[in-house]
Amino acid sequence: MKLIDIADVMIGVLTKRENNKNGENSYSLFSLKNYEEEIGFEEFKTNKNLDSKVTKKGDLLFRLLHPNKIIYVDEKLDGTLIPSQFCIIRPNKKQINPIVLKWYLESNNATNELNSKVTGSIIKSMSVANLKTLNIPYIPIEKQEDMKNLILLWEREKEIYKEILEEKGKLYNSYLEKMIIEGK
Repeated sequence: MKLIDIADVMIGVLTKRENNKNGENSYSLFSLKNYEEEIGFEEFKTNKNLDSKVTKKGDLLFRLLHPNKIIYVDEKLDGTLIPSQFCIIRPNKKQINPIVLKWYLESNNATNELNSKVTGSIIKSMSVANLKTLNIPYIPIEKQEDMKNLILLWEREKEIYKEILEEKGKLYNSYLEKMIIEGK
């Protein structure tokens, strides 16, 4: 089946066209930089109602420019306005679990197919029309629950490993600094 069969896929808003500093509607505007640096999103004002371009928990954000990036919308991203460099993938939760879909979109199989749909030689990008035609394997919803649990377990383990490495780095650096001080 195709992505469009199991999810609504819609491009974000072209902010330059819709921006109006005196607008009556106000939104928190998503930006990848603010998301990755965990700082607040800027306020975006417009006269138009752009609620259809606002995220809901369980959505996926897909960066259309290469390299593609897929972000799961959790409580922190719920209600943010999405710019046109991204599209919102809103899975039909009766057919596909959003966490399983995110995992699949990041898998080698999906990445290879996505790479074949990329256009442009200097600035590589993915059109929403091409993204909608991505093949998604059918997985029974009961099996998806087991897959989701395994994915979440692996994500938590990666977080724990990262924390351990950071702490070990601090420990080894303190040993090395102490050795330098004692050597003088």
